[in-house]
Amino acid sequence: MNEVYENAKVFILENGNEVQNKLFLHLIGESDLSCAIEALKRYQNEDGGWANGLEIEYNGNVSTPMTTAAALGYIYFFDLLETELLSRTLHYLKSTQKENGSWDDPKEITRFELPPYMGPGIYVEFKTGMIIKWLSRLNLNIEDREMIIRARDYLIEEFPQVSKGDDIWSAIAYINAFGELPPLEQSEHIQQIMGWAMSILMPDGPPDPDTDELEWTFVQGMIHDDNPVLDSMKEKVAHAIVANQLQSGGWQHQFGMYNAVWAAILIVRFLWRNGSITIA
Repeated sequence: MNEVYENAKVFILENGNEVQNKLFLHLIGESDLSCAIEALKRYQNEDGGWANGLEIEYNGNVSTPMTTAAALGYIYFFDLLETELLSRTLHYLKSTQKENGSWDDPKEITRFELPPYMGPGIYVEFKTGMIIKWLSRLNLNIEDREMIIRARDYLIEEFPQVSKGDDIWSAIAYINAFGELPPLEQSEHIQQIMGWAMSILMPDGPPDPDTDELEWTFVQGMIHDDNPVLDSMKEKVAHAIVANQLQSGGWQHQFGMYNAVWAAILIVRFLWRNGSITIA
């Protein structure tokens, strides 16, 4: 398995941009924390939000909830929770959360070229769900956790309208927001929401845990989400990682090289945290 890691390392360092490489080197112990922070903080604005190309399809300098959600993910994945990066991000989120509990893009963003999922009033539930996903992973104080409660209330309020359709990004939004709630916190209504979302994302039902082979897109998605379900199938996940590694050292990704590099970094993280590889 260490050969998988060495090949992945070459792929990442040859194809990653500066922030990807610095965070990866911090992950494997070849760069100190300050270098990782310095590389990432270049994308953070004075208001505490994030922009400036961290979200590859948006290069504007106006902070957005989508880019800020991505930054929260990196703060979580690379153990940057005790840094000013997080405290400033939380300040931004508290100051920009709408009265109804959602987050949305500001009008100023329209000065820039935007991907189809960004812009005021576009996929508000997805932006909100992405932020909930990462906030809920953090050890927040009671005041900061109030943001999560308000945002979930917004999504519950919107669900009757949203559930009239079968949009995959809306389904992902609700999975992100409610998927990791403990069973005791899952009311009948939350279970209804989850049932609707899962019927869109997995119309044939979830993968059979007893199957010999796991579908690669499922494995890659679960690693990207750091989903605890993988803990119960570590050997099969490791087999899928080996079987799907390309000659380049990376893994196939439907959203281009930038995302393929992030995927490779997170695969290395998964293997290391589960004791499958040794990092010198």
